[in-house]
Amino acid sequence: MNFPLKAIRYRTFIDPLLAGLRNEVLLKINSRDRVLEIACGTGMLAMAMASKASHVTATDLSEENIAAASQSAGKNGIENLDFGVLDASDLSCYSGREFDAAVISMAIHQFDQELAVKILLELKNIASRIIIADYSHHMPRGWGRKLATAIEWLAGGNHYRNFRNYMAAGGIPYFAAKAGIKPVSRSVRGRGIFLVTVCN
Repeated sequence: MNFPLKAIRYRTFIDPLLAGLRNEVLLKINSRDRVLEIACGTGMLAMAMASKASHVTATDLSEENIAAASQSAGKNGIENLDFGVLDASDLSCYSGREFDAAVISMAIHQFDQELAVKILLELKNIASRIIIADYSHHMPRGWGRKLATAIEWLAGGNHYRNFRNYMAAGGIPYFAAKAGIKPVSRSVRGRGIFLVTVCN
């Protein structure tokens, strides 16, 4: 199977910008953790977490993304990682507290507010802790902020509108509060562009 063009573009242009963010998320993963990642995209973070965690389940709504991610994991011989197509707004297929950690990276800003809160509530029901990695709403002025805004603008439509609403609302702290989850640690990466928050 060949990678879809969208997956190739993402891995070529976006994934390299997120390396530091992935490394910060990895610091929050323990060797015995059973991890669920939603909105896993092309699977780069999931594969990195599988090198450290006991087991990783990674899901995305895009069949193309899951196909590309599965192919990569297979080529790399990763056995403690499962991929599947799943709508994160309904995680009832998993039992309560089935996972030690649930991870959502660079996705909350893509959703409208109601959906973002619903997803976090779903994660709250199935994981002992939630790791959210996304833009910091306190981005410093400069080239990093301009680049992030340009990338989101190029995504266009609802994606860009949701990004603007996410920033205006207050980013991760706002959505965590709406979902009733409590931040216990925060780490800033990318010179203030990204924030990794662990909640329970």
